[in-house]
Amino acid sequence: MTTNASKFCEELARQYADLFVSDPDYAYSAARCSPAGLAATMTEALAKGSGNKEGKGIQRTCKTLGVKYTYTAIRAYLKGEA
Repeated sequence: MTTNASKFCEELARQYADLFVSDPDYAYSAARCSPAGLAATMTEALAKGSGNKEGKGIQRTCKTLGVKYTYTAIRAYLKGEA
């Protein structure tokens, strides 16, 4: 069974993979972690209410999945409430 959190994490990993090779702002992250690892960390933090949504990866993921780009909407989606 695929949950919203797993869909979000998978899409976020795809976005990070693209950003790691195409955006110099992500060079630091690319040198220190994998796209999937960073996506898992960020998805978990957002679900707990402690993550920062201000990044291209989160923004792109929300757009792709049709999730409003707010903390409330992201948390609701991750919990399966949206």
